[in-house]
Amino acid sequence: MLRLMCTLQILAGTVRGRLNAHAGEKGASTVEWVIITGFLIALAALVGRVVYGLVQDASSNLEVPTIGNNGGGDNG
Repeated sequence: MLRLMCTLQILAGTVRGRLNAHAGEKGASTVEWVIITGFLIALAALVGRVVYGLVQDASSNLEVPTIGNNGGGDNG
């Protein structure tokens, strides 16, 4: 009976140690992923802003034809 109690205590200590070590790694990993995700969001916003600026510049140079009565057609 004493042998079983000792084995259970050793097993419980080992499991507790592994759970504590795993919980610490999980927290650090979560913080790392939050930082990486924040960096990627900022990078995506920057790229989106650059693309938006390029499109705005290109669209300002476009000549849009007007639809209307320019005097060139025969209406009657």
